[in-house]
Amino acid sequence: MKALIILFSLVLTLLLSSCDESNEQDDLRFSTCADYPPFEYNDHGTIQGFDIDLARLIAKELGKNAVFDNMSFSTVLPALNSGQDEVAISTITVTEERKKNFDFSITYYFETMAAVFPKNQSIKNMKEIKDKKIAVQLGSVIDLWAHQHYPKNEIVTFDNNNQAIEALSAGHVDLVLMDGVQGKEFSSKYPKLSYSIIGKSNEGYALALKKGSPLTKKINKILQQLKTKGELQKLEKQWMKS
Repeated sequence: MKALIILFSLVLTLLLSSCDESNEQDDLRFSTCADYPPFEYNDHGTIQGFDIDLARLIAKELGKNAVFDNMSFSTVLPALNSGQDEVAISTITVTEERKKNFDFSITYYFETMAAVFPKNQSIKNMKEIKDKKIAVQLGSVIDLWAHQHYPKNEIVTFDNNNQAIEALSAGHVDLVLMDGVQGKEFSSKYPKLSYSIIGKSNEGYALALKKGSPLTKKINKILQQLKTKGELQKLEKQWMKS
C-alpha cells in the first residue's frame, strides 16, 4: 500500500509538472513599463494601452497568450538578456547603440517629442529650453537626447514620467521632456500644465527581442499583416484619438 501511495504521488507530480510546462509554452512573456499612457499604463491594477493591445494581437497570431511583466523602464531590455521575458514592448525607440545588443521588429509608431511646462511659463521651441531645469525618464532615448543637446542644463532623471510630472507640478523642475502623445495626456490631467511639440523623431517605436531570436521574423510578418488589415490604424484611432 505504501509503495502504491508513493507511485501515485510521483505520477501526480509528473502530471502537474507537465501541465505547468504546457502552460508556460502557451505564454509569450513581454517586459514593459506601465507608466507611459496611452501606450501602456496601470488602470486600477489592470495594464492596458496601445502597446498592450498590440502585444496581445501579436501573441494571438502566434497562438499564445500575452503575459506582461511590469518593471522600471531601465530594466525592460535587460529582462530579455536574463531570459525573464521573450519580447519587450514599452515605447522603445530603435537606436544604433541598442541594435548592437538586441534585435528589433519593424517600427509600428513614429513619435513626436513634447515639452510639458506650467501654463504661465510657456516653452514653444528648443531654443527656449536653454538654462532650464529639465526632467526626463531614466534610460529613455529622450534622456540621452537631452544630455546630448543640453549638456550645460541641469537634467534630473526619474524612474517614470509620473514622478517627473509630480516634480514639475511641485516646482522642482522647469519642464519635462517626453513623447508628444504623453505630453497631451498629462496636460489634460493637470489643469495647470500645458505642452508643445518641439520635434519629431526619425526613429520609431519597435518591439525588442534577444539578439538572434527566431521570433523577430515572425513578429515582423505579423506586423506587416496587421498594417495591411488596418489593425494598427484601428489601435491608433482607439488610443490616439487626437
